[in-house]
Amino acid sequence: MKSWIGMLMLAGCFAGQAAAQIKGVTLVCRMNDPFLFCSDGCADPDHHWAPLDPIQATIKPVVPYCPFPTTADTNYCKGWSQRAFTAYFQYVSVCPKANKTGEWTGKKPADMVPFKH
Repeated sequence: MKSWIGMLMLAGCFAGQAAAQIKGVTLVCRMNDPFLFCSDGCADPDHHWAPLDPIQATIKPVVPYCPFPTTADTNYCKGWSQRAFTAYFQYVSVCPKANKTGEWTGKKPADMVPFKH
């Protein structure tokens, strides 16, 4: 009985560590700026998709890239870069958590503050 209690406590420690890692996602695009990432997606050369509605995690494809996440080329479209592929799944998991979108109100464009990113 005592060994089961120890095993449960040990499993709880690992579950807590895994949950903590999910919260701190480092975005692969836009220098980890979630506002810019969720509103504009990745910058060139990894701009293979563009956000439509970050809360619903919908995108629009960028021609000539495939309209779905894939790294393989087809006869009809080019595959996404690994960074764009990873960024899409981050977009789907991170951006809907905002619950609402806002507009940029700064004097400079959002991708220029505090520097170009």
